Amino acid sequence: MVIREAGILFRGFTLVKKSYHKSTKGKIDRDLRSALLTALLDFAQSTFSQGTTVEYFEGKKYIITFLEDEIIAEDSLEPEPLLSYVILDKEKKADKYIYKVIQPFLKVVLKEFKSLNNGKNLSEISRFKGFKQNLDKILGSDTHSIDQKFKGIL
Repeated sequence: MVIREAGILFRGFTLVKKSYHKSTKGKIDRDLRSALLTALLDFAQSTFSQGTTVEYFEGKKYIITFLEDEIIAEDSLEPEPLLSYVILDKEKKADKYIYKVIQPFLKVVLKEFKSLNNGKNLSEISRFKGFKQNLDKILGSDTHSIDQKFKGIL
């Protein structure tokens, strides 16, 4: 499976987004997309899951998988939801890959992000640009297509 995109959402906004392979043909408003992903996840969890968490949405071509944690922002006294997500190609036996590979990656992403930013101002999104390199390190070769992996071998 190929990871197409990874990111972190907070209060319906994208704090970090790294695209590895295009999954859309046109330009999509980043904030609108983040708010929609957050709203879909909140709706699914409150409507269908009865106390459990939604781990992924599966479409015809792609899967969006989520992991939720909490972080305290500088302007808040209470912890608030922090979401990490990955968009990947849909393939057979995706659930095994999601649970064994992607979910552990997302845990590491959230842990690193929280260790760097807990209690800080999370409204200045430009300060998180450097975290894209952390995503590259954490996700590693799972962001490469088969062609890219093959070229790396040669």
